[in-house]
Amino acid sequence: MNQHIFLLLNADAQASSFSIWAGRTLAEWPVPIALLLVAIACYRQNDRKRFALRTVFGTALAMGLALAIRCSFYNPRPFVLGLGRMLIEHDATTSFPSLHATFLFSLALPLVAQNGARDTAIAVLLLGLAIAWARIFVGVHYPLDMAGAFIIAGIAAVAACAVFKQRTPQ
Repeated sequence: MNQHIFLLLNADAQASSFSIWAGRTLAEWPVPIALLLVAIACYRQNDRKRFALRTVFGTALAMGLALAIRCSFYNPRPFVLGLGRMLIEHDATTSFPSLHATFLFSLALPLVAQNGARDTAIAVLLLGLAIAWARIFVGVHYPLDMAGAFIIAGIAAVAACAVFKQRTPQ
């Protein structure tokens, strides 16, 4: 099923030059854009320190979990198995979970619970979905790599929000 969905989303021989350009661009560029958006959101917060600590903690936890999973087992990327079409250069490292998607989702999900940052959360989440599509389209990830990234980021976001609960006036 994972491979079947991959083949539906991966660029085929009839892919337009625009879609190939978009896939290549969206496979990388959302990361610095998301970082900029989160930095701006942090600047707008009253409690910048708590905001920054929660964001860094959640992202570090998600990336740590993702790296631990990647070190635990090898899942060959589609191009290693000769599946689909690869449009960007990539090493034959394990594919699960996507580190790009984990990073973006781990930035976005804790912001959902942050007052005054929900617009940024939605924007970064959309960038995460764009990078998820693009990395499948260009042939370096499967759909389950992206689902795994989202779940890992969700677990990390819950932990970050629990550790850095909003103080409520009493």
